[in-house]
Amino acid sequence: MLLPDRSPVQSFDDLLDSSQLPPPGPELYAARRALWLTPRPNPRTSLSGSHSASRQRLEQLLSAPNAAEGDYAWNHGVKKVWESLDAGGKLKKRLPLSLIIKIIYAAWLRDDTWPAGAVAPEPDDVLPDDIASPKPLSPIFSPWSFGATAPWMTADTGDTELDNDKSAVI
Repeated sequence: MLLPDRSPVQSFDDLLDSSQLPPPGPELYAARRALWLTPRPNPRTSLSGSHSASRQRLEQLLSAPNAAEGDYAWNHGVKKVWESLDAGGKLKKRLPLSLIIKIIYAAWLRDDTWPAGAVAPEPDDVLPDDIASPKPLSPIFSPWSFGATAPWMTADTGDTELDNDKSAVI
């Protein structure tokens, strides 16, 4: 897979359009995931050079150890940002996902969505080898399980079964 020139790319869709991707299948999934996980420069941030005072304040509040669990950060800015996001409001300026996650975590602790003391599972930033290079399908799959019907649907074999005076094709 060739990585495109990223300077004019502003959206993930643009990045996909400018990339040479494999045909549909597990290789496409792996290629799209690799593109998604590759950090891209933010042209708006690099042009302005510095972050807004509000962002710097949020970063300072949430950089302290256990800031999300305490009330100081919550009462001095995090609560206001969360209430706006929770009400469907949009950010005036972009924030990094890591900062948004800290804001959500602080809010979830307060409304018991996230239990205090719970630990998140380890991230899955790396694909296991068996997903990146899938093995051929095992012979237990029948040829018709990949047809127009889903595996849980019955195939139209013409056989019928009567149950309570109702006919069903099985």
